[in-house]
Amino acid sequence: MLRIDQHFSPRTMGFLRFNYDRSADTQPFSVSATDLQQQVSNPINGALELLHIFKPNLVNETEFGFNRSTSNTYSFSQTGIYYQVAVTGLSTQNYDRVSIGVGNSYSYLDNLTWVDGRNTVKAGVEFRRIQMNQGKTMNGKITFSSVENLAANKVKKATLNEALPTNGLRKWWDIGYIQNEFRWRPDLTLNLGARYTLFELFHEVNGKPNPFDFATCGPQGFCGVGASFGRQNYGDFDPRVAVAWSPGKNGQTVLRAGFGIYHEDGQLDDQNLPESNEVGSWSLTKCLGAPLTYPIDPSCYAGPGTISPQAQDRMRKDTYVEQWTVSVQSALPANLVSTFSYLGSHGVHLLTLSLVNMIDPATGLVPYPDFAPAINWRGTRLSSLYDGFSATLRRPFHNGLLLAANYMWSHEIDAGSAGSGDGDSQVLQNVACSACDRTSGNWDVRNVFNGNAVYQLPFGPGKPMLNQGGIAGAIAGGWEMTTAALARTGFPVNVVMPSSYIAPDGNSTGTQRPDLVPGVPLTPPGGRSLAQWINPAAFATPAGEFGDAPRNLLRGPGTWQIDLGAGKTIPLWERAQIEFRSEFYNIFNHPQPGPPLSTFQSSGFGSIQQTVNTTTPVSPVGSGTPREIQFALRLDF
Repeated sequence: MLRIDQHFSPRTMGFLRFNYDRSADTQPFSVSATDLQQQVSNPINGALELLHIFKPNLVNETEFGFNRSTSNTYSFSQTGIYYQVAVTGLSTQNYDRVSIGVGNSYSYLDNLTWVDGRNTVKAGVEFRRIQMNQGKTMNGKITFSSVENLAANKVKKATLNEALPTNGLRKWWDIGYIQNEFRWRPDLTLNLGARYTLFELFHEVNGKPNPFDFATCGPQGFCGVGASFGRQNYGDFDPRVAVAWSPGKNGQTVLRAGFGIYHEDGQLDDQNLPESNEVGSWSLTKCLGAPLTYPIDPSCYAGPGTISPQAQDRMRKDTYVEQWTVSVQSALPANLVSTFSYLGSHGVHLLTLSLVNMIDPATGLVPYPDFAPAINWRGTRLSSLYDGFSATLRRPFHNGLLLAANYMWSHEIDAGSAGSGDGDSQVLQNVACSACDRTSGNWDVRNVFNGNAVYQLPFGPGKPMLNQGGIAGAIAGGWEMTTAALARTGFPVNVVMPSSYIAPDGNSTGTQRPDLVPGVPLTPPGGRSLAQWINPAAFATPAGEFGDAPRNLLRGPGTWQIDLGAGKTIPLWERAQIEFRSEFYNIFNHPQPGPPLSTFQSSGFGSIQQTVNTTTPVSPVGSGTPREIQFALRLDF
């Protein structure tokens, strides 16, 4: 990282920052015993900032920024083919595939701060130019419903996408805001603000993409090469309001409340579907009326009902979140501070992955017979809800002791939150019924406790206990102990059918669920264990169109962990010292089991076979690792 600071005048300062991270250049990881996937990235970012002081109460900050992220993915397979091979009960065999992705953003920001009496006014603008250059080689997937059908070469489903030449997608962000912090009284402060954002639509520099949407372009589906990606949204107006009040004369209690709306553009990779329609994309379960076999005859893709483009909602709205909070903070004896808080959040127009042109199980037909069944579709139609209550007790660092403890109860509800981080992004079991999947989300953890403490031992010169001097003081003094603790309940577990299972309506996204067997408990007869957390006898293959097992009907195991640290500072001379530290992560070596295998009919279904946050058997990271001990020695001068 390079940083240069320059004072151009007593009132104008400049800052230049540049960073190139080679640590993320190559990230290989094993997909299976015979496959390898490698991701190559070269993140670069830089910024030039100018700060000008017009007056002591009027300051302007201008920044020019650049960010570049290269993410190229290379998949290799011993088969040497461009098809993935999926077989029920076996791991999916990877394909040979190269995906190219380069993203650039250029930004200009200007922020003005003006202080006038009881008002502190901030206003600013931001303009950001976004570029995405993407392409990929030919790729597809072959699905077999069983090992026996694999041996007999009976293919249940095949998909294929032609090679996509690199595209250049471009768009702008235009943002403006104003905010005023008004100190009405010494014990009452109001904060009022508003923000307006215009997330412009993507366009391709050569006008090659072809949007696809039955709703806006009719039965032909394709909207035409060069057609707009969708409708521009102009209503992203976000008000913000907050209040802080300290009643009484002693100021020992503070009440805070706030509300705000926050729009976002969402993930850019969820807005690029029209570029995929430049080239052929097919999905088929038969070859011109005959059963499918591998290798797939190219003539099969020319049959009716095989074209499978990428569909999108061209009337999509921008995602936003409404958030509100209320908290009470009070000073207690012994330098303790307590805080009780409530936080609510409502996600609106969340990312929605779905399917269109579904099969009618009664007739076996689709609404648009010129196209393949179950075409991928993206929009922003779902929502989420979050409620969280927390209690915090904190003691600021005083007399060598710092304490902090927090407990939270929360509940998050959505209709499929696994994936993007933008909210609902998992295909529904029944794409016509989002309410059928609405329940506790994948990240819903009801109870969480965490705490930490720092204590400087009262030994050595100047300490109240054992006030040694000389060599004894040097040995006993300067010690500091730290500890951190975490405990939580388990995450939800969603029992699903194998990815090779295809529902009667054509949905084969791996989100189909089995039936529940009446009268059979979900808990194994001998109680839950790592070998059997879920009772397999409680589930059966769906007898109807959809399985009746609710989404996320089970809970995985909870966990806890305690870390401990010790350090000693040894003064050398006036401006130099040595710091020695030792850290003990998961000091009790408490095993923290991960979620149970939840794919019905798969090998090991219902068992727990790994710990949490374990990326590979030899490189565990984060909480949940086996006991780890590290030592450090640092010289400060």
